[in-house]
Amino acid sequence: MQRRFATMALPALIAAFSYSPATAQIRIGVDLPSVHIRIAPEAPPPPRVEMRMVRPSHRHVWIGGYWDRQDDRWAWAPGRWEEPSRRGSRWVRPQYRREGGAYRYEPGRWSYQRMEEGEDYRRWRKEHGRGHKKGHDKHDKHDKRDHDRDDRH
Repeated sequence: MQRRFATMALPALIAAFSYSPATAQIRIGVDLPSVHIRIAPEAPPPPRVEMRMVRPSHRHVWIGGYWDRQDDRWAWAPGRWEEPSRRGSRWVRPQYRREGGAYRYEPGRWSYQRMEEGEDYRRWRKEHGRGHKKGHDKHDKHDKRDHDRDDRH
């Protein structure tokens, strides 16, 4: 009898303790990782037209959809409402700029996130003989440049 009970109860106990409800990932007061400047051989496609959903709260910020460089292709990141994890931070839209026959991509990020050169961009710059130019240092403020493609919406 005990063996039969153990055979039936053990799977139920394992299932009960291993089950946990799905939760949304919410970052509160957590430092986000650095974002990396990338290089692409072609420009991103034109921005897509999106409809904003209802704002969840007055604390949420609309992040418009944008083309993100994933591996060797452009992928659409749909617009969304997001609550900043730091008070006073703002969303800096992604920026795309033609550079030496290719396209430099600076991903969207929160204003407090560091931006660094990605490995592909560093390699490309070295292969094409492009050293640091004024305004291209990883410590410069990239978000002040006026080269958004997203201004058309």
